[in-house]
Amino acid sequence: MNPTRRRGTAILFAIALFTGTACGSSGEPSSKKPTPKGDTTAAAKTVAPLGELTITHPETLAFAAPFSLVADDGPLSKVADEVTDDTWSTPDELRGLLTSGRSDVTAVPTYVGANLANKGVDVKMAAVTVWGLLYLIGPDGAVHDWDALRGQTVMMPFPNDMPDLVFRTVAKANGLEPGKDFTIENFATHQEAVMRLVTGKGQWAVLPEHVATVALAKATEGGHGVQRVMNLQDEWAAVNGGSKRIPQAGLVVSAKVAARPDVLAALLDELDAAVATVNAADETTVAELADTFSLPERVVAEVIPRLNLDVVPAADARGELETFFEKLAAANPDILGGTLPSADFYLADPRS
Repeated sequence: MNPTRRRGTAILFAIALFTGTACGSSGEPSSKKPTPKGDTTAAAKTVAPLGELTITHPETLAFAAPFSLVADDGPLSKVADEVTDDTWSTPDELRGLLTSGRSDVTAVPTYVGANLANKGVDVKMAAVTVWGLLYLIGPDGAVHDWDALRGQTVMMPFPNDMPDLVFRTVAKANGLEPGKDFTIENFATHQEAVMRLVTGKGQWAVLPEHVATVALAKATEGGHGVQRVMNLQDEWAAVNGGSKRIPQAGLVVSAKVAARPDVLAALLDELDAAVATVNAADETTVAELADTFSLPERVVAEVIPRLNLDVVPAADARGELETFFEKLAAANPDILGGTLPSADFYLADPRS
């Protein structure tokens, strides 16, 4: 079988800040061959392969980097004739993909998957892969003290989505009332907040990686000094207990993938190998990712440790997910669509 792998193209503003022009997130896949845990494609010998497997994910490095390293002849090639890799840019676009069934494997904020499942969309959580990459950005010299925010304006992309709720929850736990003790200025995209930082028209923002690193570098280059003031994963753990990580994002799969243990196993094998390669951050990988995404190698090397990548099958992460979901629901009762998802939302590892 010789599957065709197609990659979609989308504008990536954060990368364009370095190049001066808009550039796509597409690139040639790596020649690295993932090493599977075992013979996870055995079922494919007796079950017909899928015709097409559509994967969609955000343009940020936390997802784009691992998927760029998935090899054309890796485990997925044994279970699908064609693998399509494309991107989504906004929460509305993401929801449209899932409700219309146009994506088979979709990288999502974990609560979005739970919300849609509760609303009757036939998706299951396959794995958590991103364990928190949120930072509070502030002016140079700002101290790690929540009181420093009093009277300030914090820029917040995607209001009422998960980063906003995490930030508000932690701020309240530290004695501050958003909207009273400080102002939250909402933006529809990361790009708008980043441009304000880059031009010196704003100093405080909540941003994810890799957007944060790119914004800091470009703002500093323009003479507008800003820095990471707080790691919001640490702040979340300080007020809620548990490990210093947040089950922020992962992969949901369509009914056709959930019904195919061979496809799910191949997907997890691909991700295990790709994430291990990204996390190792050897010179060859850093150079390859820098070339693929038109980023300076120093930026890629700096960002990788902050992506907090770890592939944990959904059933194994269920406890942490439910704790996280309960905290979000306390801040916004509608965030999950009314309740925790049922047990069958969390897929077990078919390789076990």
